[in-house]
Amino acid sequence: MKNESKKILFKYSIPVLRILIGLVFFVSGLIKIIDLKAFQKVVISLGLLNGPLPLLASIIVPVLELILGIMLVIGVFTRIAALHLNVLLIIFSWITFYVLKNRPDLLCGCFGTFFDMTFGVYHFIVLFILFILNLIILVQHGDTWSFEKVFREKIPTTKKMLIGEILIYVLFAVGIILIGFAVYVNFWEQRQSANIQDIADVQIEEDADITDTGNNIAAEEIITVDIIDITVDQAYEAYLSDEGYVFVDVRSESEYESGYIKGAVLIPLSDIDERLNELPKDNPIVLYCNGSSCNRSGAAASILIENGFEKVYDMGGTGIFEWIEKGYPSE
Repeated sequence: MKNESKKILFKYSIPVLRILIGLVFFVSGLIKIIDLKAFQKVVISLGLLNGPLPLLASIIVPVLELILGIMLVIGVFTRIAALHLNVLLIIFSWITFYVLKNRPDLLCGCFGTFFDMTFGVYHFIVLFILFILNLIILVQHGDTWSFEKVFREKIPTTKKMLIGEILIYVLFAVGIILIGFAVYVNFWEQRQSANIQDIADVQIEEDADITDTGNNIAAEEIITVDIIDITVDQAYEAYLSDEGYVFVDVRSESEYESGYIKGAVLIPLSDIDERLNELPKDNPIVLYCNGSSCNRSGAAASILIENGFEKVYDMGGTGIFEWIEKGYPSE
């Protein structure tokens, strides 16, 4: 009787484990896609990728989590899904190690912004547990409650090849749809902003017939706001001026403590949305990070522009390193 109970427990423990792990990754990917912009900021704040790569990573990672999670939940291509998830877990572990060593105050974005979690040692524990559980799925490969069991036992051999191909095409199509949806979500706000700008530009042209040129220029300057790139030397001139320039360091706290512009305010990129009220909208804002290898200042500048700041300067092309090398005021 006891042996029979053990067999039953073992029979159902693997599929339960498979479904639970699949749900974890499915929910994680779904939350990231729902708030894709926030997850993109997390990827950018890591400082590991430049150019268009943070955008691509912020789309590919949640889509993979969604698809692989679905595969585990329904029990189709289970071993392939578990294997690829373990590859993702290894990558996540390396990122965790890098962040804890260099920027321990960053948000992990594991479940988007649903849980406001920073990187910690507990990440290694969770990732290790998931890795081991996936290995168990790879070795044991329990078929109970899975589509693969139905596929083997209920579907005629002559139709298995056709249905297998259909499944592959369906998963591929789901991936394409998810990527398209993620791209759509990511660029929707930009398109909306562009439409608003077009309407504003048309309105200005119409007003030009009934207002003087000086008023038209002033109105256009208010409506059309762009990020202004600024060199270290230009930033130093602004620093010495009496025009109220506010310098903002968008790096992590550990980076900031290693050297920063004297008097600069620390607001990490991951916190910029929640701390906008700390910045005066009437003053010119200069944002900076590490230099050409860091695009966090540009991302922060875009956020400020979107929230109504009109005088936004990006010192991203040069950054704090050149500032210190030139002997400008730093601490």
